[in-house]
Amino acid sequence: MNRILVSFGLLISILFACGCPKAPMEEKDNSGYSFRKDGTLQIHSATGILKAEFDIEIVESQSELAQGLKYRESMAETQGMLFIFEQIDYHSFWMQDTYLSLDMIFIDHYNKIINIAKNTTPFSEDPIFPEKPNQYVLELLAGTTDKLNITDTDEVTWQRN
Repeated sequence: MNRILVSFGLLISILFACGCPKAPMEEKDNSGYSFRKDGTLQIHSATGILKAEFDIEIVESQSELAQGLKYRESMAETQGMLFIFEQIDYHSFWMQDTYLSLDMIFIDHYNKIINIAKNTTPFSEDPIFPEKPNQYVLELLAGTTDKLNITDTDEVTWQRN
């Protein structure tokens, strides 16, 4: 008789647990991700004409490089994020957990733009590869490179605050 009561109690407990609503998923707190101006970056044509200037957030530690613009819900058209890598390599990116569509500008160690990945797809896990080895990547809001006629013949200069 005790076995039947224990089995019945266990069955009721399981049914009760299955019928409870799921706890809401924890939402990522985006409030901690705001723009931090670390410097200024200019883009010049090959003939030296200034095309654009941006306030930049500079990321170079492993944790900053991994975080990037993930979970950011907004960014001004005059802002960008500059990724600085220690070594020249084929540094690829993806858009996992990135809410904003971006233009990714791949830059070599001579500060020349080598290619641009335009209008990236938010949340995509597909890798985005540079055409040549790069040391820097500048992320801007999608459409910025077309709007300002930034091309793979341009060069960048930047300075920290």
